[in-house]
Amino acid sequence: MKILIAITTGRPNFKDTLDLIAQNIKQFGHFATNFIGVAINYDTDFLKFSEKDFIYNTGSSRLFKEKIYLGKKNINEYINFMISRGIERGIADILSQSNGYSNKKNLILIEAMKRNYDIVLFWDDDEYPFVCLLSEDRKMLWIQSDIIGSHMFAYNNYSADMAFGFYTGYVSPIPTNFNQKLSTQTAKLLGDALSPASDVINPDTFTNSELIFKGAKQDDFRIQEIKENNGGKWISGGNLSVSIEAIKKGVIPPYFTPPNTRADDTLLSMGLQNAKVFQVPAGIFHDAFSEYRSIINNEFPINLVKNREVSTSQVERFLSVLRGWLGYAPIFLRVKNGSGYKKIINKMVKKLKNVDKLIENDLPEIKSFYKGQKPSDILMDFDSLTENQYMLMQMCYKEWKKLL
Repeated sequence: MKILIAITTGRPNFKDTLDLIAQNIKQFGHFATNFIGVAINYDTDFLKFSEKDFIYNTGSSRLFKEKIYLGKKNINEYINFMISRGIERGIADILSQSNGYSNKKNLILIEAMKRNYDIVLFWDDDEYPFVCLLSEDRKMLWIQSDIIGSHMFAYNNYSADMAFGFYTGYVSPIPTNFNQKLSTQTAKLLGDALSPASDVINPDTFTNSELIFKGAKQDDFRIQEIKENNGGKWISGGNLSVSIEAIKKGVIPPYFTPPNTRADDTLLSMGLQNAKVFQVPAGIFHDAFSEYRSIINNEFPINLVKNREVSTSQVERFLSVLRGWLGYAPIFLRVKNGSGYKKIINKMVKKLKNVDKLIENDLPEIKSFYKGQKPSDILMDFDSLTENQYMLMQMCYKEWKKLL
């Protein structure tokens, strides 16, 4: 089988993550029996690194049959390719959006089609191919799963169109000790306000640390087909594999995320009605704040990081993520609920107005980070663009088929 490992990143330390993946693939013998390449979808603007910082040339890099680099300088090449296939220029721009990572995943899919790959396995640079088990006293135990083997099993035995592994560690970029920063009232109101427009946030997320950091569960270690539920076949974006044949058949739509938002995998989840989607026992550890970097050196912590003061960088990352959540909420609800989404947005805005002042008291950094805007303002600003973004999304889905 011909498999392309694809990593989207703005941080040069992605090389450490790729080395761990390479070691996992080698350990389970898949380099010997498959053609496995790697694609690095890099962003020099994110942290102002140069292109040379994204050259993958470690010892483990030689295990891959080929290395493909996709940066900002390559985008026009793909835009012209799409135009040559009849896609409108404006839509080609959106499908290869240079701002952020999500839509650039479409370019990886195009490259995989050109090179006749069977599967693309998308991976995030803050995920390690290890599984964290938590004992009753929250001690950390570690095992390694067969990443490639688990994904291949779904395609070879269940004719999957898409497969994803389970995750342990941070559910999303929310610090485990965030209750040090947020008052109980703010935490409750924020969870309540965001939960209608999220597949990862519920009313108790910010008050219950069990919902912020998770270990593996028994059900994670079995293969299971994902059925449509509440508007989507919900997937996890990292450790996600896609069948190129399914892409060619039009069973899986392109990635579409409005600028300056998040949740490309969430929106993709709502376009998978005709796809066979499976969760497989390919486990990862999500190190959202680089607190467990010792894993890179095969040094596995046995104690959960706790009682550590929430750092400024963690707060800023959370605020960036919060903006992204607010940004995708309107289009998410528009797709999920149709024209009736507006009532839900209005309720969210009303609830967020109760959060605005409280969160400024808890997180003074928010004033400068959001340049004076309040969370409710951000939601309303994004909502004003919803119908236009929804129309563009439908056009992208339609135009994408011209490639296939």
